[in-house]
Amino acid sequence: MSFYSKTDFFTVQEVSHILKLSVITIYKYIREQKLQAIEFGGHYRISKPSLSSFIDNHKVIKTTGENI
Repeated sequence: MSFYSKTDFFTVQEVSHILKLSVITIYKYIREQKLQAIEFGGHYRISKPSLSSFIDNHKVIKTTGENI
């Protein structure tokens, strides 16, 4: 069993601030299982690896010849 320091997890509000999205949008992503979270007593926590994975999965890659 490993123990995590306080900084290994983010609150929904912190993720909202980091991604510059509304708290409601973050809850929506959690509900739709697009963003993995852990629930403790009705409060969600998002691990750093989960947030990194979420960001990596939403990168837009421009291919040659496409206009965005």
